[in-house]
Amino acid sequence: MKLITERLGRQLQGQVITDCKTTRDNLRVFAQSIRGARVERIFCKGKHIFLEFSPDIFLQNHLLMRGRWRTVKGRLLLLPTEMWLALEVGNVTVSNVNGQVLRVLDRDGLQQQLDSLGLDVMSAECSRERIVAAMRREEAPLGEVLLDQSVLSGIGNVAKSEALFLARIHPQARVSILRPERVAKLAESILYVMWESYRAGGRWTHRVYRRAGMRCYECGNRIAMIRQGKQRRSTYFCPVCQIV
Repeated sequence: MKLITERLGRQLQGQVITDCKTTRDNLRVFAQSIRGARVERIFCKGKHIFLEFSPDIFLQNHLLMRGRWRTVKGRLLLLPTEMWLALEVGNVTVSNVNGQVLRVLDRDGLQQQLDSLGLDVMSAECSRERIVAAMRREEAPLGEVLLDQSVLSGIGNVAKSEALFLARIHPQARVSILRPERVAKLAESILYVMWESYRAGGRWTHRVYRRAGMRCYECGNRIAMIRQGKQRRSTYFCPVCQIV
């Protein structure tokens, strides 16, 4: 998300919205209100992107699995239904395709959303020590803790599986039973895989993710997959390399 936010910042920050179109009924008042407004800043926390328009209008975006931002030259007279929002600046149109979440906020609403999210693992304020402290407060299995955005924001399914593999920790292990050095190793692994993907332009190195039934690169045994938490999210791991 950091890469997408940086790209949007280069395209929009400081620009004046000459026109805004939407195909969503719940965004029509917003679209009218920001015509002629300036884009003050664009920032993210975890997987959430926030756009600030003058005066004190905020748009929260979570792309989930299908959403994306796209830029085209010129103006669009008609929007396809999958294009939720189109922001015209200068001679380009920056559009949001397939949402998935677009929420209009005032300043208080923005603060509530930011407060609901845990430590952003890609932020300048993040450190190994702060990640350890956040995980230490939780009792759930680590495969669930790492996806809890109120604990650590920004970690998804891929990063969770890859970080646990690099730290050699089983996804059903709980922080309370791990030695301090192993928890610290997990924190280091989280930072490593997140910044590894960032430096690769958003691409991930799949050591275990989506490799169920294939051979582990380290030990040669078969990669396994389990589902965890209320949403039954998949976690990939090596039963031999990753121990409780």
